[in-house]
Amino acid sequence: MNLKYSIVYFDLDHTLFDFDRTEKEALEVVLAKASADPTPEKVERYKEINAELWKAFSEGKYSKDFIAVERFRRFFDEFGIDGISPEEAGELFVRELSKRGYFLPGAEVFLKKLKALGQRMAVITNGIRKVQESRKQAAKLERFFEFLLTSEEAGRPKPFPDIFYLAAERSGVPLEESVYVGDNLETDYAGAKNAGVEFILYQPEPFEGVDLNIRIARNYDELFEFLIG
Repeated sequence: MNLKYSIVYFDLDHTLFDFDRTEKEALEVVLAKASADPTPEKVERYKEINAELWKAFSEGKYSKDFIAVERFRRFFDEFGIDGISPEEAGELFVRELSKRGYFLPGAEVFLKKLKALGQRMAVITNGIRKVQESRKQAAKLERFFEFLLTSEEAGRPKPFPDIFYLAAERSGVPLEESVYVGDNLETDYAGAKNAGVEFILYQPEPFEGVDLNIRIARNYDELFEFLIG
């Protein structure tokens, strides 16, 4: 088999890691500490608030430190939760996230197959650096990846292209010889496009209304075929 790309860059959450499970477990710990029942309604509403704030982050409106507290301030206000402060909740949530690095089903085997072929790989993520570094250790990601690069190191998040330029500097591979794999059109696809990097969307769930002429991998077997020329 021939390697099509000199290096493959991956997003982490929702692409290789089961962030939904991690988030739910961490939120349950926070709610237990606040003496609040972790109902499906609360979990879903927290996810919505969090997603809104992270979208604003990708647009350059908020900092990660602000989001870490503000998401709980809004969430607690909406549900009348006052067992702990938003600041305490933010710190506890990040600690709990940091402990958990769950692969999505099939992701670890997929990475092992690529590594066995000698494929160079690295991670590019907008996630909080200390969280992602801890989860990297929990999942032993150094088995697969040369480095993990966060937007904090690059100065600006995806979809700004800065993080891709920094990745190219670190790997020593020209961007035109690389590809980025991610799950989010607004950050991953847009960031790769802005940097002039090839992109593959990892999206197991069917969705409509997208006609961007991009390659879509529905599972890791399809993704493997896209990556191996």
